[in-house]
Amino acid sequence: MSQHSEDSSLLKNVDCGTPEQSYNSTLEREFEVHDIGNLVEVGDLEPAFSFRKLLRFAGPGFAMSIAYLDPGNICSDLHCGAVAGYKLIWLLFLTHALGLYVQTLSARIGIVTGRNLAQHCHEQYARSIRIPLWLVCELAIIGSDIQESIGTAIALYLLFGVQIWAGILVAALLSYVILGIQRFGARKVEALFIAMIAIMCACFGVEVFMSSPDVREITKGLLIPRIPASATVQAVGIVGAVIMPHNLFLHSALVGTRRIKRAADVRHASIREANFYTTLESGVALLFSFAINATIMIVFADIYSRGNSAKSVHMAEQHLPGLVEAADLLRGAFGDLGPLLWAIGLLSSGQSSTATGTMAGQYLMEGMMRLRASPWLRLFISRSTSLVPTMLVGVLFTSRLDQFDEWLNVLQSLALPFALIPTLKLAQSSHVMSEFAVGPRWRAFGWLAAAVIIALNVYLLLPLIVDLASYGVAAACMALALLGMYLLFVYILVASKVE
Repeated sequence: MSQHSEDSSLLKNVDCGTPEQSYNSTLEREFEVHDIGNLVEVGDLEPAFSFRKLLRFAGPGFAMSIAYLDPGNICSDLHCGAVAGYKLIWLLFLTHALGLYVQTLSARIGIVTGRNLAQHCHEQYARSIRIPLWLVCELAIIGSDIQESIGTAIALYLLFGVQIWAGILVAALLSYVILGIQRFGARKVEALFIAMIAIMCACFGVEVFMSSPDVREITKGLLIPRIPASATVQAVGIVGAVIMPHNLFLHSALVGTRRIKRAADVRHASIREANFYTTLESGVALLFSFAINATIMIVFADIYSRGNSAKSVHMAEQHLPGLVEAADLLRGAFGDLGPLLWAIGLLSSGQSSTATGTMAGQYLMEGMMRLRASPWLRLFISRSTSLVPTMLVGVLFTSRLDQFDEWLNVLQSLALPFALIPTLKLAQSSHVMSEFAVGPRWRAFGWLAAAVIIALNVYLLLPLIVDLASYGVAAACMALALLGMYLLFVYILVASKVE
């Protein structure tokens, strides 16, 4: 059924005044934004750029950028700085640029069609495809939730000496507090996220000014593409840590909090305006995200490059530092202020990303599977599902939390194609996007990026398959079968038609 015919049939059951009011009322139910307050009015069309209009659209992009600043990203930045110095800054920038591209596609799907990505997946894919797609994306959310909860617990340990297992429980309780702010409306939640980003900017920004980074090496790291042989896992982890699959579902839904005028005579111009301001706001938000991630990478690259720090040299030779050990390194470099700023920034990162992850999970569950749940029930389900593995990791593997973070980032990279491919398919479809469908050049760029991500994932998995082969033929066959299933599912998503 076409978008126009669906909208017409829906409007027959709505009696709420003018056609534009009726359409917006329908879209409000389509996006199911009741959990984050009423729609935000953006006002009339502006003939030229308006900063006031930009502020009205500001919010969803910054909420989206929280996922680029979660504890998994912080740990990835820490490892990249320790292993590769400044050499992976270019890759960090490139992934943020790619992130802006895919987030823009995701947001435009929501703006143009009035439906979020999860709802489109429910409509476009058969149940046999939809269920495993949902499970993979939910698994990625659980993986990121483990990182976020442990990151918050570590921050509480550094600040107040709370044990990791207790900090995980406190993190779950704090999530309810943040979620409660949603009752006061979308703008209040967005303001909270922006405040937490500002805290991270201040904390990590002060640390980079306290260090003495090599500006020339930073410039080279930004402009000259290099991946050291010892940093392959960290390089792939950057992709998974920065561009998270659930974030595409989140952004396509959050843009629905803006009430866009959709009357026939202004619909095209209103959507074009919304696309412009949403893209601009997303670009500004991700620029802040890149700056914060880069400062963390630069600070630890500087610490590990110091020849007079015997402890950091020894740690570099032995193993990568975790988030707790990072605080010790900062204390040695900057005194007591270093770990204090680190812990406050980490706490802001963990709690804000937990909230956005919960929101993404709700949109995913309700949109793709039509399983409706209140935000509180969704948070309870999410915490109950992830609390057991999080507690096990926090209690039994405290000394190896950095390794878990690294491989959870790889998990995000493996799951990314399952959100990216539907996004690309929908964004290029003229049936779905009408005149706002992606053009041939950007379409080719998107599929090239998807191919590179899939190739990197396979490249990362092949050594693991070789290692498993040492355990016998059965283990090797099982590993190859799993790889084959992964590639087959990717092919099915690519070959599926979007109408």
